[in-house]
Amino acid sequence: MSIGYTLTESEYTQVQGQYYTEYQFFNCVADINGVWYLFLSQEDKADIVNNTEWNWILTLPEGEYIAPPAPPFPPTN
Repeated sequence: MSIGYTLTESEYTQVQGQYYTEYQFFNCVADINGVWYLFLSQEDKADIVNNTEWNWILTLPEGEYIAPPAPPFPPTN
């Protein structure tokens, strides 16, 4: 089970691909229902907790991420 921050479409658009450190950026993923999730490590959280541009992310609701099914493998013959 994976728990991540849930984002609205507007929040997703605001953060997706944005850098929060010189070399790290936000990369959101959609679940089986099309809900956007953002996963942050403890180190990531420490990087943004004092960053007034991004610390609002830590107040977002958390939810259980359910991955979409993997696409079928192509035929092997």
